[in-house]
Amino acid sequence: MARIAKSTLVFISLLGAAMMPRGASAADKVNINTASEQELMKLPDMNEARAKGIVGYRKSTGEFIQVDELELIPQVKPIYKQIKDLVVVE
Repeated sequence: MARIAKSTLVFISLLGAAMMPRGASAADKVNINTASEQELMKLPDMNEARAKGIVGYRKSTGEFIQVDELELIPQVKPIYKQIKDLVVVE
């Protein structure tokens, strides 16, 4: 059984399918494990340095496991709350 962090919200429908919280649909979200710098630049307040920080972190540590890992990247931490609901880890 997978463990879920205390801060993670998961919504389950009556049919048992996982549902996305309100906001961007899964198709609209940016996958931070595969996004290029150019794709990341489409996020609000994202600049080249922040996009490079995400890609560099991913290259040096491997794929993201959770979205909140973005807070570990100094360039991204100031805008984390703005983008956390717009990105996904897949």
